[in-house]
Amino acid sequence: MEWLKELIKSLPLDVISEYIAELVFWWSNLVKDVPDNDLPFLAYVGASILVLLLLIFVVRVIPRPIGGMLWALAVAVLLTPGDTLTGTGQIAPAVANVAHSILMGDTAGAKSAFLPILVVFIVLLFVGAIWQILRGVIEVNIAKAKEKARIKEEKRLLEEAEKNAQKS
Repeated sequence: MEWLKELIKSLPLDVISEYIAELVFWWSNLVKDVPDNDLPFLAYVGASILVLLLLIFVVRVIPRPIGGMLWALAVAVLLTPGDTLTGTGQIAPAVANVAHSILMGDTAGAKSAFLPILVVFIVLLFVGAIWQILRGVIEVNIAKAKEKARIKEEKRLLEEAEKNAQKS
């Protein structure tokens, strides 16, 4: 626990508080003309994007497949839209419907509210798998091109060395 105390003591809290104050000032200027009805939605989307950006730093530390899955899960949980259960057609995070259904003891409602999150998660995993396959193909092609260029350069150097050896 000593390392944690030292870490906290070494943090530049003044600089961090200045950044937070600048962020709050920037956010207040950004939303000053937004109607009051749209403000909760904008705040939620802004906070979700901030969480996802901060999660990038966590994902870089853990192994690549697990990090990608964690990021896909966070995107699915935070950004999957749902209904507000008021019947007015407003959208809300689907995770709020899941939590509400669980708190009310409605397991069938929780399962049906969780279904969009699961679908988005599966689609994101599928897109991530395709991305990794394409990335692997591109990396292999780049490696082959570099190897061909290296072999071509070695052949050229060998031919030059043979020509120089024949001249002397």
